[in-house]
Parts: sequence; C-alpha cells; structure tokens
Amino acid sequence: MIYKRDAVFWQLIGALTFIGGWTASYAKPGDMTLTVPMLDSQVVLRTSAEFGGGVSSLVFRNKEHIDRRDHGRLLQSASSYDGYGGCFNPTEGGAGHDPKGRTSSQLIDAYVKNNQLWTLSDMGFWLKPWQAYPGGCGIHKKITQAVNTTEISGHLLEKEITVGIPKFGNVIEHKVSFHVPTHFSAGTFEASTGYMPKEFSLALFYDPVTGTETSAGNHKGEQSLPVILATQDRNYAMGVYSNQLPQNGVGYGRFSFPDVNKWNCVFREKNVLPKIYQYTCLIILGNVDEVERTMQRLQGQGSK
Repeated sequence: MIYKRDAVFWQLIGALTFIGGWTASYAKPGDMTLTVPMLDSQVVLRTSAEFGGGVSSLVFRNKEHIDRRDHGRLLQSASSYDGYGGCFNPTEGGAGHDPKGRTSSQLIDAYVKNNQLWTLSDMGFWLKPWQAYPGGCGIHKKITQAVNTTEISGHLLEKEITVGIPKFGNVIEHKVSFHVPTHFSAGTFEASTGYMPKEFSLALFYDPVTGTETSAGNHKGEQSLPVILATQDRNYAMGVYSNQLPQNGVGYGRFSFPDVNKWNCVFREKNVLPKIYQYTCLIILGNVDEVERTMQRLQGQGSK
C-alpha cells in the first residue's frame, strides 16, 4: 500500500479481532500484536512504539527469533546516502543513543488487521547531529562526524507485513516503501534486516536454483545468495529471499557480533530522486530443511 489515512483508523485503537485463526490487537499506535497459525505452530509477532513501530519480537514454535534485549535488536529497515554510511543513516528503530523507552523516530500512523500490520514513520537518524564518528563516514574516511544536522530525518518509511502468504504459509512478506524527500547521487536501502539472538549462530548461504547449501564460515558482509541463520541443531531457522536480488552480485548480508547475529536484504540505487522506492523481502521460518525447501518453491514460482 502507498500511504493514505484510513478514515476509521482511530476507531480501531484498542480493538481485538479474530478472523480465521488470526488474532490482531494493540493498545496504542505502534504497540501491535499478530498471532497467526504457521505450519504445526503459530507466529506471535509484536511491534513497539518504543522503536517507531519496528518489530521487537517474533516467536515461532515457542522460540523467540527476534527479541528486544537491547535497543535496535529488531526486524526493521534503514537507508543511507551518498556513501556516508552511518553518518547519514535514517533508521526505523531510531538512534543508537536513544534512552530506554524513547525513540528518535516518529510514528505517524499504524494499524493491524487480520494477518497484516502497517506502519508509517519518520525515521530518526542513527547518530546525533554532528556526533563524532572516529572511524570515518563510509567511503568518506576524512569525515569523522555525523553529516545529519537534525534528529528526525524527514525520510518516511512505510511498511506492510503479512504473516503467511498464499501457498507459502511459513513466509512473512515484508514490503517497504522509502519516501525519499530530496535528490542524492546514490542510496543504499536496507529494506529488511533481522538482528537475531546469539544462539542463531549457524550461518548458511543457500542457492535455491541448484539446491546447494554452503557454510558462511567467517564471511561477513554481502554476497549473492540468500542467507539462513539457525540454531546449531538446525531446528530453528530464519531465511531471507527476494526475487529482486541479487543486484550486481550482492544484496544478501550476514554479520556477526558478540551477542547478535544479523542478516539483511539490501538494494542500491544511483541518481536517487525525490520519490518512493519500493522493495519486498520474504522472511522464511521453520527448521533449516523447511526453510530451504520453501526457498526452492519461491524461486520456482518467482513469488514476490
């Protein structure tokens, strides 16, 4: 959907609906819950106003795949421009320095219905205005402080999440629209990224065309194949796939930090104009075998 206000939106605040096994509720805009049957279990997905409506919890088969142990550990989106990396980095969940309970992002609108939720937010910059960044800003290594001069970016992020899509009950469709307000020479759109608990330490690259699985080993960063992060016993896994990727041999990223493992789904554009840029990433749940089989089916059907 492209943003337009639902005339009855505010009447839905606090509503609870139950249709076809789906449960959807929220107490205030941004704090939303979806409970949807999936495979032999259910998914419980929660968003939080504290993070600008970003997904702060995802539980499947009684295992939390996304949690809120620290600020920014979300399923969310972000962008950056003109090679400045984190120094000009609108981020759905807000800034790295935001105190507990507060986000620099501004949630504008939100609703949840059946197996879908939708939010519109004005993303906060990851860094404070002129905040020191000693390592250098992206490709601009001589610049060592944030380029943004405000906390709020003016870059609107619109997302629509659908839990379970036709013929693919274990797929979460993450559609995002970046409303870019001005011209840039280049843009990097992290359409979807998941910051997962440490126990999801088994990192795999999977080729759905050939059915080949390879270990990510020590590789960090982007490459051409869909990423799967799983527990070491392979019983719990999350994979990401998009038929819009790869772009020029990259687009699927894997990163590892002391307490967090991350995947992402990234798109790059040149000559970015003031308009809307739309992308879709598909998040697949199950054990490793279930995730890989689903990727093969998605590849075969060209599903978006």
